[in-house]
Amino acid sequence: MKIYFTLDENNRLTGWQSNPSHVEGEIELEVDDDHEVLQRSMIYKYIDGELVKDEEYLEELKEEYEKEQSKPTELERLEALEKAMLELILRGGVGG
Repeated sequence: MKIYFTLDENNRLTGWQSNPSHVEGEIELEVDDDHEVLQRSMIYKYIDGELVKDEEYLEELKEEYEKEQSKPTELERLEALEKAMLELILRGGVGG
């Protein structure tokens, strides 16, 4: 299968398509129909005419995702604030 893609400033694919768009810098490459780049193009770099999985960048993305998942939601933050305010009121710390 032929794919057409452009690169960002780090030589990572910005996406791909099956038809040429004729934009400047577009690259044409033949890949297997089941190549991972077809599902996860942003983790691939184009180096010396080949697609190379950027394992370091993939690890960064995983860490960023895990960090984001561990953040409390807006609802959790509001509930914690409500609980703290209620504790203050019950101890006579507000409006007394």
